[in-house]
Amino acid sequence: MSESALTQLPQPAATEPQPRLAVVDLVRGLAIGAMVVYHTAFDLSDDRLIGTDIVDNLGWRLFARSVAGTFLLVVGVSLVLATRNGFRLAPFLRRVGLIAGGAVLVSLATWWFDPSTFVFFGILHEIAVASVLAIPFLWLPGWLVALAAVAVLAAPWFLANPLFDWWPLLWIGLSPDPPATVDYVPVLPWFGVVLAGLILGRLAVRFGDRAAAWHPSGRLAAAIAIAGRRSLPIYLIHQPLIVGALALVVIVLPPGRAVVEQNFLGQCSAACANQGRSATDCTQLCACMFDGLYGTDLFAMKSFDAMTPDQTERWDGVVNRCLAPPQP
Repeated sequence: MSESALTQLPQPAATEPQPRLAVVDLVRGLAIGAMVVYHTAFDLSDDRLIGTDIVDNLGWRLFARSVAGTFLLVVGVSLVLATRNGFRLAPFLRRVGLIAGGAVLVSLATWWFDPSTFVFFGILHEIAVASVLAIPFLWLPGWLVALAAVAVLAAPWFLANPLFDWWPLLWIGLSPDPPATVDYVPVLPWFGVVLAGLILGRLAVRFGDRAAAWHPSGRLAAAIAIAGRRSLPIYLIHQPLIVGALALVVIVLPPGRAVVEQNFLGQCSAACANQGRSATDCTQLCACMFDGLYGTDLFAMKSFDAMTPDQTERWDGVVNRCLAPPQP
């Protein structure tokens, strides 16, 4: 959409600059803190330092989705608040450009770290795209925005099709077989959450006097609100810091064999059960796999794509030995 077209859209009446709502910063700060908690737990699980498989645990999955949903609700609210005095293209493009740049950095970093699960369309990608898609909805009637939000949220349930398994279309969110990636927040259904945020933003404007009157009263609340205003740099730097800290912890305080075995068996048994094997077979198979892998370079491998031909051959040897029926 061109700048000339945007300037012809109905503009809100010009008023005095509106105060920043501290409550929005507080909510965003709480979300960024919750995200750090989730990523810390994810890294602990990925390094087999805790027994819980964060990816397959229902509670942690719901927690991760609630954090993403909070961020996207705040995106919608912030878009409404930022256009109270009219749509200004330059600040909007600057903000979207920063977010899109951060998304590219995340994609490049995760591709370098693990190409098989790199982030090709995560939360930052969704925020950048949704911010652009939301522009026309800023001036539509509230009932129409609400109807669009419901339709977008429901779309994957009714429109999913194998056609959207094609890699260039995965960002839309209509694939019945989601890709393997550590952060996947497609346009559908998540753009519906942003639209819901537009409705909340309009309510915030309507009751702006009450919302603007609130300010964090304690040091903790003030610190959380400050984090909310700095959410993008925190998002970009927190994961490398967590990974680096855990690497140091493992060097100084390596987990004992019993802890590592417990964590491995828990994750292996869950994966084995998903393949339809019995609990008894999974227990035997995973115990055999642990004995064959622990203490070797294969135990630290997180992706088959990262294995050399020699490692793949040795891995297959361990698996075949453990799957072989016991000798009479």
